[in-house]
Amino acid sequence: MRTTRGKPTHDRILLGDSDLAEALAQALGVEEQVERYAHHFHTYPAGLHPDAARDLLSLFEGPRVLDPFCGGGTVLVETRAAGRVAIGRDLSSTALRVARARTASPDEAFLTRLRSRARKLTAVAQEARDMPPEQIYQGVHEWYAPHALYELESIRRGIEESDEDLQPLLWALFSSILIKTSWRKSDTSAQRVKHKRPAGTTAILFHKKTRELARKLAEFAEAVPEGTPEADLAQGDARELRIDGRVNLALTSPPYPGTYDYLPLQHLRRIWFQEDRHEDPQEIGSRRSWRGGTKTARRDWAAATAAWTTSVANALLPGGHLVIVIGDGLTPAGPIDASEITEKAAQVAGLESVARASLERPDHARRSTRWEHVFAYRKPE
Repeated sequence: MRTTRGKPTHDRILLGDSDLAEALAQALGVEEQVERYAHHFHTYPAGLHPDAARDLLSLFEGPRVLDPFCGGGTVLVETRAAGRVAIGRDLSSTALRVARARTASPDEAFLTRLRSRARKLTAVAQEARDMPPEQIYQGVHEWYAPHALYELESIRRGIEESDEDLQPLLWALFSSILIKTSWRKSDTSAQRVKHKRPAGTTAILFHKKTRELARKLAEFAEAVPEGTPEADLAQGDARELRIDGRVNLALTSPPYPGTYDYLPLQHLRRIWFQEDRHEDPQEIGSRRSWRGGTKTARRDWAAATAAWTTSVANALLPGGHLVIVIGDGLTPAGPIDASEITEKAAQVAGLESVARASLERPDHARRSTRWEHVFAYRKPE
């Protein structure tokens, strides 16, 4: 989740429709941490603040909402809570795993079965002494204490043997503890930090996360209006968008240029899930793309931004809106202005600019400031 707490706005720029621009700025400027629904049960880098997603959604009408860079599903959760149709696409299988769990609204009978199965898996894992199979072990053993490997492998095997309808949430729960029980510093840092945790704590964490998720999903199920469909989630590239029908609103936060390498950040999870790591599509604006030279990276990012913006514009109904939240990049070569390329891409896609709000906030990690922007565009009738 993108962190905004403790990052007050230093300066701001408002353009276009004055009332809408002010509302965009208010939505982007939220700071308070929220515990609503299952937004925080699984860490995922740089998601929108839940209140920002909720408030931006409220500014635009229409039943069908698309997020072509859905990440962990923040926009989709708030879309379903508003009783609207949620459609999400992302390149990352981890993102989709998280989004499916966060947007689920199962009944109490299902959650009772989920908790019961997790208790059994936890009990078995606490006594486990089998290492993962060789193809997993070789990729992960340097990142975990032996007892953590025993427990994780036991849980993994147990999920494979669980009822098929329980597996999506159990796999998401398994994913949620893979970094926390490792020696990796965090989801966004591959720095190795060894720690000593007693045997059994990995299994206990899995059980604790299950109780947390079940409680949050019960809360969410109460909030989702009756008749609201499940989220439509699938792996897909925003540059070649494939959805059934068109949408009234696309609300998204694409990767900030030069900020993260989203797919490599998931390397431990991808090994545990035995996913192919050699056929990654090119990430838009990834940090590693800027290491080969600013000029080439900027050109490629501009082309990719134009491609995905046009693809999303084609998915909009006439009169529909595209709302983009994006921040400037900060690289060793200097800042990367995200606004100019975003605006050019919208023009190429034939969209009309309605309003824009840009906020300057501190970037504590880089001891600098960063401009974040929210753009509202409209597709002509």
